[in-house]
Amino acid sequence: MFRNRLFAFATVATVLASSVSASLTLAHPANAPVEITFWHAMGGTNGKAVTTLVTDFNSSHPDIHVTEQLKGASYNELLNNSIAAFQQKAGPNITQIFDLGTALASDSGFFTPVESLLSADQLASVKADVVGPVLGFFTINGKLNSLPWNNSNPLLYINKDMFTAAGLDASKPPATWQELEADCAKILASGVPNCLSLQIYGWPFEQWMALQGQEMANNGNGRAARATATNLDSAAAKNILAFWKDMYNKKYWISSGKLEDGTGAKTIFSSKQAAMWIDSTGSLGGIIPLAQAAGFQLGEGFLPNNADIPRVGIVTGGASLWVAAGRPDAENQATVTFLMWLLAKEQMAKWHQLTGYLPITKSAQTLLTSQGWFDANPGQKVAIDQLNASQSTSATAGGLMGPYPQIRTLVEQAIVAVTSGGADVASTVKDLKAKADQTLADYNNRLGAPATAAVAAPAATMAATMAATAAK
Repeated sequence: MFRNRLFAFATVATVLASSVSASLTLAHPANAPVEITFWHAMGGTNGKAVTTLVTDFNSSHPDIHVTEQLKGASYNELLNNSIAAFQQKAGPNITQIFDLGTALASDSGFFTPVESLLSADQLASVKADVVGPVLGFFTINGKLNSLPWNNSNPLLYINKDMFTAAGLDASKPPATWQELEADCAKILASGVPNCLSLQIYGWPFEQWMALQGQEMANNGNGRAARATATNLDSAAAKNILAFWKDMYNKKYWISSGKLEDGTGAKTIFSSKQAAMWIDSTGSLGGIIPLAQAAGFQLGEGFLPNNADIPRVGIVTGGASLWVAAGRPDAENQATVTFLMWLLAKEQMAKWHQLTGYLPITKSAQTLLTSQGWFDANPGQKVAIDQLNASQSTSATAGGLMGPYPQIRTLVEQAIVAVTSGGADVASTVKDLKAKADQTLADYNNRLGAPATAAVAAPAATMAATMAATAAK
């Protein structure tokens, strides 16, 4: 019944969008390039890289013109803006949607699976070239829904000079939580004001769950069937919050105190107020010049794991590119041309070099290796090695939950509760699971709305979910 309702919604949306697009096409000059729009949330260094690539594409494809627009200062803001636009039949051809929005976007009916627009040869090429863990995250029920693009995993960045001054081996960043705490004791004893800079963010929590082999939700992390309950009271979750609490109590961890303040955490590290920093590989492009300007040697390592549990692997992060449903064939063909161009080895290699995001195709990795890129930039290869070292399990595939952005916020509030709030871990995870499970149930119940509301249900669900997320 749920699938039929989504299909009905998507069909109506397609008919309406097609009618509008058809009228626009009639007024389109015969020799003018096909216009498509691309919305993203890439600012700063990464935003400049987007502009560079789009400019290159437009110059080499005179029959197509891509207009890229920054439509949000964060992934959440971009998703909110996109959903509002699609509800008004005014969304872009291509939308960048972050990993946590995957289930929500799939449920909405606003997008068409990219797989359905690719030729058999194009699809085979994508599946053969994109590395398995990345491809797996964006595949739902065996179908590739969106095209992976700016994908990442978390790295441990270190100030090598501070490590050396503390008597530590700067070529060996801590690989486990236990080593991290031992190194922090020596670093603080050497006079460094802070040890680890890390924003209050749910992403490291999710990564540490996967590293311990723990799914975020039931039913195979929401991949075997729709998730109906979280695992936020599991032993793995307790381990993470206990570690975070211990780091806080020993004054090893520092943040700006704000939720999801990546800029604040980066500033603490880049201004030499902390010896270590955990953030995305997508931050490489920005932190390298900052370290050079501040005059310190930058090092990178794997995200430290819990030494008491065998390391399983990390989850692909970042975002993928979704194609709007109900657009004219000419726009869809132009969209596919642009997407396949972005994924080609030359562009993927350039994207990696400009930003630090993973070169997610085997061909791009081969090209970069042949060019000597990794020899000259060994730190850039750390993220690739970490990705390739990950086991393929339901835990490392990543969770699929419609209200995942909202659940992440609940996790972040729990982090605050056990650290600066002084709450005990056991009661905090019990409360966290109850709130998260209720959020998940509310979302699933809205999707099961009465048949008379079938068309409105998906849009209403997205609006309600994103309103709750935006109100955090």
